[in-house]
Amino acid sequence: MTGTILTSFLSSCNDIYDDPEPYIPIPTEGFTYQYVNATSYTNWIYFNLHQKDSITLDYQSTNLPENWDIAIHRYDIKTNNGAGLETPYESLEALQEAAENGSFAKPTENTMIPDINDSITVDMSHMMDGYLIYAASPINTEIGKWLNVDTSEMPPIYTPSNKVYLILLSDKTFAAIRFTGFANPHLYNTKGYISFDYLYPINFK
Repeated sequence: MTGTILTSFLSSCNDIYDDPEPYIPIPTEGFTYQYVNATSYTNWIYFNLHQKDSITLDYQSTNLPENWDIAIHRYDIKTNNGAGLETPYESLEALQEAAENGSFAKPTENTMIPDINDSITVDMSHMMDGYLIYAASPINTEIGKWLNVDTSEMPPIYTPSNKVYLILLSDKTFAAIRFTGFANPHLYNTKGYISFDYLYPINFK
């Protein structure tokens, strides 16, 4: 009888302390935004990469969406308590494959670049008078490398990096983004229309 009770007890312990279920990565999804209208110097466009939606707000607005991941102001980028990293990859597929096979290791948080307190241009109307109007704002200078705008001559020279940027989101998951355009060819190539592809989440080996 005692042996039967002991066997039953050990069996129940095994049920309690079974190895946890193996980690199953969340399926990665891809999404594309084309010609997002970021022409206004007074707006931020807030994107929720989890839910695939966005909202445009004035730069002075304090009524921000409850959940957002990145925001775009012209060519400026900021994150919601996140961080960014320029990768050596020039396609999302290459980064995803490298992350999944282990050739691109999951970065530690201290290698990711957080936002800094800086400023954004909010009024260009006095440009011919030799000055612009700025407003204080956090920006992510690492993700901001996606486009270099050289204003030393006119018209400005726009040079995209064509790199994929890894984004550490506030919930500690990762997304990857690649900007694919800064103008709208259907509107006389007007600058300030942003296109990008992204993958979420990025699962590392």
